[in-house]
Order: sequence, then structure tokens, then C-alpha cells
Amino acid sequence: MGKSVYSLALSDEIIAEVDRLAYQNGTNRSGLINSILAEYLQFTTPEQRMREVFDRMEKLLLSTEAEHPAFQLLSLPSDTMFNLRSAIRYKYNPTARYSVELYRQPEDGVFGELRVSIRTQNRNLIEAMKQFYELWTEVERNHRDVESSVDEQGRISRKLRLSFRDENHEEVSGLTVGDVLSQYITTFDRGLKAYFDCLQQDDVTRDGVMAELENIYSKYLQGEVQL
Repeated sequence: MGKSVYSLALSDEIIAEVDRLAYQNGTNRSGLINSILAEYLQFTTPEQRMREVFDRMEKLLLSTEAEHPAFQLLSLPSDTMFNLRSAIRYKYNPTARYSVELYRQPEDGVFGELRVSIRTQNRNLIEAMKQFYELWTEVERNHRDVESSVDEQGRISRKLRLSFRDENHEEVSGLTVGDVLSQYITTFDRGLKAYFDCLQQDDVTRDGVMAELENIYSKYLQGEVQL
């Protein structure tokens, strides 16, 4: 859904109130007016769909009832982004950062992108992260076709596309997307922490790490919808 510039004549008092509400809601004047008109017309905007997804993720990953309460919410740079961080029990006290970007319009079934990074200048830690990404990607691709890439700074980028057990599925809601995203990030984070736990064992082998990651990922695949 595209956007265009329109000229409207509105009273100064109304604009002042719009600006106040926009500030309270962390948006701008155009965004708030667009949202108000969409609600009045019973039309769901891409921003509303993304907000629904992020609200669901916040509830599942950050609430006191969350199954995996290891995440902390980071500031949101835009309406299309959702950022988390998770501490890893390992030397140098690394922290993994999860960044979800949702597209306003899906592109060939891809509705967004997940990026995972670690804030460190330590070369050994960066190489360890790159090794984990290699192992995790191998586990995923043993089961399904995924599109991901890793850069030299130890960051992975993965395209987000829904996959269904039932090919005759109906269009999913933002609520479902939020559930599936939360489940995948939780699974990824468990795999990452299991990997670093294995690194601290004297008798660790590549096959042993792969078996642990395979076990974690196989549980994720039991859901009706995956990424």
C-alpha cells in the first residue's frame, strides 16, 4: 500500500491535539491521522498489522508469564522494527541482539527479516558466533529451504517466510505471525546458549553440538506454522 502527499485544511486546535497524541503514541502527525482514518473506515493498515505482531511478541517474550523470560526490549528505531537482547553465559559476558524488521508489503512471500548480532570486538568470540551460525544453518537446511547469510562481523541475516504443514491454509493473522516469530527467536536463542554451553565442555565434539541443536530445532518443527 503506497503513500502520497495530500493537502488538507484543518483547524489549528485540532492539529495541536493531533500532535500531542502523536507524541504520546511515539508516532508523527501523518502516522496518527492515517491510523485514525483507518480505524474509522475499518481498514487495517500495514502499520497496524506490524503493531499487532510486535505487541504479541512483547507479550510472549517479555511479560512476567513469558516462557523464556531471558529477553530485554531495546528501543524501537521505527514502526517496522522490534529489537531484543539476550545475555549469554560465557567469558567476555556477550549479549546477543535480535532485530526483526517487517516489510510493509511482502516480497515473493518474504514478509520481513531477522538479524542476529553480538556486540564485541573480540575476534575469538566473533569466530565462535560465525561457527554457530554455520551449524544452525546446516540444521535448518536439513529440514527446509531457508535464505540466510553471515558477514565478517559475526552477524546473521535471515529472511522470514511462513511455512505451513497444511498447504490449504487460510491467510494468517498478525497474531499468528507474532506467535511464530516469538517461537523461532526463542528456539534460536536456546540453540545459541546450548552451543556456548557446549564450548565450555572439555570433551565437546562437532557431532555432539549438532545433535543438541537438532534436538532443539526438531521441537520447534512440531508447530503447524514455521518460519
